[in-house]
Amino acid sequence: MRVRRLMVVLGIAALAACSRPQLLEDSLQAVTVRYDAVAHRLDDATRLAREACARHGKIARLRKVDFEGLGVGERFAHFDCI
Repeated sequence: MRVRRLMVVLGIAALAACSRPQLLEDSLQAVTVRYDAVAHRLDDATRLAREACARHGKIARLRKVDFEGLGVGERFAHFDCI
């Protein structure tokens, strides 16, 4: 039973590692980026947010980061475009 649980956890971690940071919100006022905590970091989300805000002639400023899951779950970085 322990081996099966370990395989499930490793499978979920592997799937999370394959996902790239993704824009969930992209407006003149704000950008939200979803990223995993396995293969990507806040720096990766910040880079994507800077690119998105730059398309609107603005710069990205981090407002907050939300966590979902137990340690290896998804992260949501919320940026203001100023």
